[in-house]
Amino acid sequence: MGHHFISYSAVEAEDFAVQLRNHLAAGMPAWAVWLDKRELRPGIDWDEQISEAIKTCDSLLFVMTRDSVRPNSVCKREWTLALKYGKPVIPLKFHLDAELPFRLEPREYIDFTSGLEPGLTRLRGHLRWLSEPAGILQGLKDRLAQATRDLPRLPERDRPRAMTEIAALERQVADQQNRVDDPGATVRVPMRRSDDRFIDRRKQATESAAPTTETAPQALDSAVLDRASRDLAVYIGPMARVIVNRAAERALSVVDLYEILSGEIGSPDDRRKFLASRPL
Repeated sequence: MGHHFISYSAVEAEDFAVQLRNHLAAGMPAWAVWLDKRELRPGIDWDEQISEAIKTCDSLLFVMTRDSVRPNSVCKREWTLALKYGKPVIPLKFHLDAELPFRLEPREYIDFTSGLEPGLTRLRGHLRWLSEPAGILQGLKDRLAQATRDLPRLPERDRPRAMTEIAALERQVADQQNRVDDPGATVRVPMRRSDDRFIDRRKQATESAAPTTETAPQALDSAVLDRASRDLAVYIGPMARVIVNRAAERALSVVDLYEILSGEIGSPDDRRKFLASRPL
């Protein structure tokens, strides 16, 4: 399981951030939370640690205070980076007069202005929902909407890459919508071929000749699946674990697992990096 990154103003909400972290970590279920006061390691560049924590998080919890919503706040750099990596940004309203920044306005905030417990109850429910099929679908839709909004503002040289990523997100939204509409349906995994056709790997495996020693399915233990989930989450976010679990049912080996999962990544460069991270 990944972690949830807390973005907050140390000037106005440090005590609240610590309380939030402690309650989420001690709840049922317990959520892994990244808070700089607890997680930053001495001797290592702090901004690199924060960047990596955002890149690998399942979501960013943005504590809205007067200071944190300012245009030049540190929090803006953090939630902007989260959007860049396609991470869900969950606004938590702490000050009544703190307004959502323009780029986050389509999102609904969770209200903590009337106390910790009511907000925690709703936040816990939302974090559970994010890991369910409907929540994963909404996360993909949010990423697609953000990518579409950002496209006109990109330099011309970056637009082909962005359009490729948008097309990949559109396919992922369609696939996830099918999973939500028909949970029992066989998932068809896109294989990267010249014609980009969809191949049902389960059918492919059963129709092929009896497996030899080299092609016989290998047991995919929890350590392999955890590794694959972490590697994939860098590129697609919190839906990685669910996708890995489904892919593991069809994969014939670790190599096969990573090839299947690479079809979920839109950028060719990112696919190559992901495949290179495969354990030997």
